[in-house]
Amino acid sequence: MIPYKKLKNIEKAVQMFAKHFENRNKIGILIDEDVDGFTSAAMMYSYIQDMKEDYPVKYIMHDRAKAHGLSSDVVIPEDIKLLIIPDASTNDCKQCNELHEKYNTDIIILDHHQQEDTKEKHEYAVLVNNQISDDYSNKNLCGAGVVYKFLQALDDYYWNDYAEDYIDLCALANISDVMDMRSFETRYIAIQGLHHIKNKCFQALIDAQSYSMNNHINIHNIQWYITSVINGCIRFGSSEEKELLFRAFIETDESFEYKKRATKDKPAEVIQESIYDRAARLCKNAKSRQDKAREKSTSEIMECLRTYDKDNKIVVCDASNIVDTSLTGVVAMKVADIMNRPCILLQKHVDDNNKVIYGGSARNINHSPIESLKDVVNQTGIATLQGHDNAAGLVDLQFEQKDEFIKKLNELLQDVEYDATYTCDYIIDDIENINPEFISILAGFQDFIGQGIENPIIAVSNVTLCKDDFQLLGKNSDTYKFTYNDIEYVKFKCKDEDPVLSWIKDCWNDEEKIEIELVGKPGINIFNGIRTMQVIIESTNIINTTHCMNDSDDIWNSTINSDNEEMAW
Repeated sequence: MIPYKKLKNIEKAVQMFAKHFENRNKIGILIDEDVDGFTSAAMMYSYIQDMKEDYPVKYIMHDRAKAHGLSSDVVIPEDIKLLIIPDASTNDCKQCNELHEKYNTDIIILDHHQQEDTKEKHEYAVLVNNQISDDYSNKNLCGAGVVYKFLQALDDYYWNDYAEDYIDLCALANISDVMDMRSFETRYIAIQGLHHIKNKCFQALIDAQSYSMNNHINIHNIQWYITSVINGCIRFGSSEEKELLFRAFIETDESFEYKKRATKDKPAEVIQESIYDRAARLCKNAKSRQDKAREKSTSEIMECLRTYDKDNKIVVCDASNIVDTSLTGVVAMKVADIMNRPCILLQKHVDDNNKVIYGGSARNINHSPIESLKDVVNQTGIATLQGHDNAAGLVDLQFEQKDEFIKKLNELLQDVEYDATYTCDYIIDDIENINPEFISILAGFQDFIGQGIENPIIAVSNVTLCKDDFQLLGKNSDTYKFTYNDIEYVKFKCKDEDPVLSWIKDCWNDEEKIEIELVGKPGINIFNGIRTMQVIIESTNIINTTHCMNDSDDIWNSTINSDNEEMAW
């Protein structure tokens, strides 16, 4: 753990907080629209309540989905004398200066986003940000991490012992904001937080997802099954649902009547539902709605891209009137995955000068040859990305400069090639050489996996199978698996053009054979208490196919010679 005193301005922030707290001035906390924003605001709000339960502190929510900082949709009440902004507003210099000059409001910013080069400076706000703190070596700490450090500083100033009660929410935020887990401090916070979960809402979310998580709490499962449902509510939930979720995070201990549906064994009944269980249920429902809307929007975008120039290094597409603004980021991620290159989805809006301009969202792909999509876009000088290096929001793209923007991106990235190369931990020349013990050892690393520390990947050659070796699964028969040496090899939700799936479906003779090579991730499938070693297939390549047909059918026989040459007919 790095001492909080190495954060620039943190002691000034404590002094500003103390001035208002001791005079019982009203404090406002602005909630940013993501998991980091919700949890960091909840930490700050709850800490103040710990210090003085009846203290006049107010949380302030955005009216617009996915809004950040002091955006135009936020109204700060005049009676707020101290505004605390976690996880945002490092670059809201103009808005902060105007707010202070209008209402004489003091502002504390507890953030982790990069500071952009702007002429505006914070004249009145105290900015605490690990990115601008030369002495603070950990740049992979999210907004809640900076809040956690601020709470440690308040602990020392007031002789409190409250900060550690919020390390679980800090862990959730760092995991959700995809902070690099190779940072020792960030990893320590994540591990400690997941071992000491106290927040009732966080625990209710875990309970609701326990089946999907196999009752196992680790960084990967939290990111995959908890972060996703919280984001579903924040992005796609109603204002009432989002506020209820925040109230659950600050543990208001409310209860509601809820009518449970009838089942085969039980009739419908009305029960008392805690705010925590209600929040978890609403999050899962919102995530389901979001997924359906995302798939629909992705299909429509892909239809628009049918005539897209595939030589473009980055997919840039106008998603106005196609994709809900709350879904622009998740749809951009999906499109990037399908197109195997970064994607920027644009959304038209009118600026303060009544001029139509583009905003939007940008997402990079995994294993991208582009280290920072943000840096590339900003180098164009035509538009700006704000946020993380490879998941950011687009601002300031003039409507008439879209084509010029694409041209400039292509020039900057002219030497970049996107391929299907995998960096593997093991390359195994024959599937016979893989046994369950080997898979079990590699799967044992599951608790280490996180951003920057990926699942082990193995490449396997000399895999020869016939049609009967495969099983098709799923309601759309788009998942296939085969078993070899007591290890299940599974490829989930294949795309229509998947070559192995196409071969399985087209093959009419059970004796026909296929030789493939594959790349996959080791794992353990636990079902009904039975543990099965598993390899989740990422990609396959067909080496050979052998058709064994009956001569009497008067159909060509096809064979493949043993030297792996071309098919002879």
